[in-house]
Amino acid sequence: MSLDVGPHREKSRILVVLVAGIGDTVLASKSLRYLRNGHPEAEIHLLANTEAIPIASHFPAVNRVWAFPIRELRKSKKHLLQVAKLIWRMRKMHYSMVLNLYRVDTRSGAFKMGLLFLLLGAKVRIGHDCNGLGVFLTRKLPAEIFRNRHVCDAMTDVAIEAGGVTDDRGIQISWDHESEIKWGYLFSNDSAGCRNIVALNPGGDRQNRRWSPENYAAVADRLISDFGAKVILLGGPGEEDIALGIENRMTNQPTNLAGQLGLSDLVYIISRVDLLVTNDSGPMHIGAATGTPLVAIFGPEDPSVHGPCTKPEHFRIVIKEVNCRPCRKSVCREITCIKRIHPDDVYERCKEFLGVRESSRKKSLSVDNITE
Repeated sequence: MSLDVGPHREKSRILVVLVAGIGDTVLASKSLRYLRNGHPEAEIHLLANTEAIPIASHFPAVNRVWAFPIRELRKSKKHLLQVAKLIWRMRKMHYSMVLNLYRVDTRSGAFKMGLLFLLLGAKVRIGHDCNGLGVFLTRKLPAEIFRNRHVCDAMTDVAIEAGGVTDDRGIQISWDHESEIKWGYLFSNDSAGCRNIVALNPGGDRQNRRWSPENYAAVADRLISDFGAKVILLGGPGEEDIALGIENRMTNQPTNLAGQLGLSDLVYIISRVDLLVTNDSGPMHIGAATGTPLVAIFGPEDPSVHGPCTKPEHFRIVIKEVNCRPCRKSVCREITCIKRIHPDDVYERCKEFLGVRESSRKKSLSVDNITE
């Protein structure tokens, strides 16, 4: 599958490979813009994870997006023929340059990436020299660029090596206008009837990154009680039970949107709320890209590597020290890192944002009364 998102020219074509998750695709927006700054006349294509296409298709730096069924392929080898046809079509694009933006964690992953580069036939192949990938590259960056550094910074190093030009802007994201039409009522004065709208994102692609529904429910009820908040529960397909677990444990009634939102809808809603409380996940990076104040709950990962890529005043990290961090396991029997986080820890960070909003609101009301 491919998606045309801009005009085509018979000029140099560059392919960026990023078959990673939603959050990593958001983080890549900065690198893609750098690449466009350095190659204003080139046709830039992006090979992205299928689930990230609604975000990737809105990147202004990209002319064309190709969908790679990485998750589908992991579940069933029947998608191999689909992948072969995709690579054959892409080979016909005659790319002058191909670059890989994301880290390669294993030797098998490096071999597959290198083989893809060779099959595409580009003369210039750029990436980091890790786990043997360097054998397939014509221009290599050291493996260290992805070690103990934020992923977004490492990606920009690759883009700069490929001729990208820096600017002073951060990551970016946008959504379809249809999402505004569909969900705009949530933020109208008549429907909200409250001072603060808080979104909770309790899901995530790894179970050991998810804070418990009991804890989310406890924080949500306190925000409603203390700040008159309207609470919206977020969640993608398959996360309905997680959100329902929070709703059933709450004293107050939230707005449960789990399972009802497309990716564009999710981006729009996150952009409009006053606060996002979230696990370490794709929606966390969406919140950072939209400039939404957020409280991020971290378990096994290192926030200096995977944390929100936004201004420090826009986010708070809630984390407990453990000896086993960072951890790349998909499953953990103990999950000590995230179980140590208490609802009070998260509530206090939320209060830092909502307390400021409440103070500003009261000051505004006082000024209005004096004026009258």
